[in-house]
Amino acid sequence: MTDEQRDLLEETISEWKRGCQIATDMAWGKCNAKSAVQPLAYDDVREYTDLGSQHAILATHQAAQAITGCLERRSKGKKVSKPTFTTPTVKYDTRTMTLFDNDTVSLSTTENRVRCPLELPDADDGYQRQYLDSEKWSVTESTLTARDGDYFLHIGFRRHKTDTERNTAEDGTVLGVDLGIENLAVTSTAKFISGRELTHNLREFEKVRAGLQQTGTRSTHRTLEQSSSRSFATFVTCYTGRRTPS
Repeated sequence: MTDEQRDLLEETISEWKRGCQIATDMAWGKCNAKSAVQPLAYDDVREYTDLGSQHAILATHQAAQAITGCLERRSKGKKVSKPTFTTPTVKYDTRTMTLFDNDTVSLSTTENRVRCPLELPDADDGYQRQYLDSEKWSVTESTLTARDGDYFLHIGFRRHKTDTERNTAEDGTVLGVDLGIENLAVTSTAKFISGRELTHNLREFEKVRAGLQQTGTRSTHRTLEQSSSRSFATFVTCYTGRRTPS
């Protein structure tokens, strides 16, 4: 890389760390979800750093991730303190980074984009090609790290799910079910399963069982066992529309 490109990347890394710290300072003790940290800290990150809009968003997400990690360690009984960002790194995503077929990468900085060559091993010596040259994998969030005057780009990849890997019914139909209160379930095929009949049956069963329990004879005990089985069958029928086997 040229000296100008290095200077831009160093400035971007410095501003990234500052942006992450601003977001963390604002969210610490208040929230840790990305959806909460971003609206809380985005404006300040934009105002007090030279990060672009997308990098400012990523900085708030990084802060949320760091705080979440602290909370998880705290839940396990470990001592934690507010995260500080000192590692010379900066996150990139598909909006701030572009990979090209000629083994170059374009990276957003605090000013403009820099286009740098990727030093990759030969195809026979490295594993990178199986991801870079494959249509089954797509680039996701990546990290640029500065180390001893060199820059290492840790590229993240995500494998596309095929149709056979998605959750489907046995006949291949995708079915969504929304469990509720007024209706026991509502399927994505617009079938409503009401809980009224089930509730009525359960109330009637409780009345009968209470009367049998007061009698306390051997015959009433057998009747209780039989009625319990019938009640379960009624529940399954109401909930699934199918009767249980005898």
